[in-house]
Amino acid sequence: MNNLQYSAGERNRYFYGKLMTARDFEDEQTYLNDKRRLGNRMLHGAGIVAGLGVLLVDNQTFSLEAGMALDYLGREIVVRDPCVKRISAIRGFDQVKESGDVYLGVAYKEEPCEGTFSVAGSGESGGVSQEFNRVRESYELFLTTREPNRAHLGVEGVLYDLCHLYDAEGVRITLQIPRYVNTDDRFGVKVLFEKRNVSAPVRFSFRIESDMFQGANGEKSVQVEYVETEVTTHKEVTLEYAMDCGPVRDDYTKLLVPADSFSLTLGSQAAEGLEKNLEKAVEVTARPLRDVVLDAYYTGHFDELLTAREDQAIWLAKFHIVANQNALFIEKVTRNPFRQYLPSAQLMDLLQTLAPHGGGIPAQNRPGDPVADSREEKPPVFAPQTAGGVETVILGVAPKTGRTYFSHEFIHGLGAGQLCVSVAVENEDSGGGDTLVFGNGVFTAGEFSLAAPACALGAMVNVKKGTLQLGLKLLEKTTQQSIRLRWWAWKPEEQQPEKEELADEVRVVITPNTANLEPLQQVRFTAMVEGSVSQEVNWSVVEKDGGSIDRNGLYTAPANEGVFEIQAQSAKYGNYKASAYVVVSKL
Repeated sequence: MNNLQYSAGERNRYFYGKLMTARDFEDEQTYLNDKRRLGNRMLHGAGIVAGLGVLLVDNQTFSLEAGMALDYLGREIVVRDPCVKRISAIRGFDQVKESGDVYLGVAYKEEPCEGTFSVAGSGESGGVSQEFNRVRESYELFLTTREPNRAHLGVEGVLYDLCHLYDAEGVRITLQIPRYVNTDDRFGVKVLFEKRNVSAPVRFSFRIESDMFQGANGEKSVQVEYVETEVTTHKEVTLEYAMDCGPVRDDYTKLLVPADSFSLTLGSQAAEGLEKNLEKAVEVTARPLRDVVLDAYYTGHFDELLTAREDQAIWLAKFHIVANQNALFIEKVTRNPFRQYLPSAQLMDLLQTLAPHGGGIPAQNRPGDPVADSREEKPPVFAPQTAGGVETVILGVAPKTGRTYFSHEFIHGLGAGQLCVSVAVENEDSGGGDTLVFGNGVFTAGEFSLAAPACALGAMVNVKKGTLQLGLKLLEKTTQQSIRLRWWAWKPEEQQPEKEELADEVRVVITPNTANLEPLQQVRFTAMVEGSVSQEVNWSVVEKDGGSIDRNGLYTAPANEGVFEIQAQSAKYGNYKASAYVVVSKL
């Protein structure tokens, strides 16, 4: 029952007179368990559903809270009662020999319980044999000093690549680079800095380059710099840098960290540099990233999801262990170090409500980001403003048909300016719940279950004062002394005026303006349309036998030698263009 593979999908077929053996009953349980676990794994994923917090009791003991998780085979791990454990009693503690990080995991476990006797024997020999009457689904805690691979613990690998830039002398620098970016969009590159058992302050710098992306100052690179001011022996820091993709159509490019741009010092001692450049391919696409990620996920191999890797476990905590003479102590605990959360559908609904209202700030726009702080702010996006409420209109005693009644004038809360207003009558008795009635006498009490009388509705907006007043005209007799009107008001979406462009100020600039190439060699040209919001250009080669250039500025030299002219023409202002020249010669 502690199986690692899923069944082929055979189930019992029952018929009158069938002889049932232990195999049939075991297959029945296996079939139902495997179906449920397959659904858990494919539909929900793996991670902590609730609870399972780890708290330090003292420097050698921790408390595990009750909770539930799904492992990478879809099995439910349930800790029903909180418990206190000594770290020395956990399986794998014998691997810990020195100071460092130790990871606490939890695994699904089955064990037989409730001893009994088999009156039919064991099947191998006659007589009475001892058996177990139940199988208890439980869990087991374990420790490891080997750091799990983050890329194996979630689905982030579909969208991001983790590239190790440097890992030596207790310092590790890793880059999280997106696999896909959108045309004319901003994206983020994360630099993960980890420090282990290093008492000296760390300082490092390097450059991230690209021929299609640009940083804050319009350059084709971003400078990464970090100086440790608060020195500790262990540290984890995430730096986030923003880059912009220009008007590039579907293409492939790469992010490059040149080896000669990297430097790292430990205190006053310079560490060894990089042996080679770090390069990572990035796909530029105009398709929505949601569609791209879905395609990448569903084209993956099914067996990779069904087979759990060695480090694919539920990791509850990371302990920092300090060796002191003959004893080991817990100095620090980090709960759920890889954020293996598995939110429920209700929690996901709650989290989604935060996005439209600005509940979270995008990583690349947070204050303190190296690029975001020095970057010119983009124009704000204006969304429609809405408001609503209920007002009671007093009719008094013996209201008269054909008479008009008004609410008091009130502040609607959307400020001065023009509004769109909608008004409805609240009908408090509709034979099963309240209804709202819109219109002037279309729905009558004679034809529908209506308690509210037919009436014509109106609203008056004071655009200067920012106030609203509701009114109604009775169209039939009623004994009601008041009517409740529900109203909604909204301001139309404000349009940000486009910046006026003067054609006289437009200028096209090509970089580089000259290039020396060998036959069939390639170079990428970039063009900037100064004085225009539209940066799209059309590329061309003047000479018929002068090679070729694609829509993204990648030029391929011809097989013959010569001097050839490359032109970039503004797509918006066709009269404005610039030229660059390529000298093709054999060395």
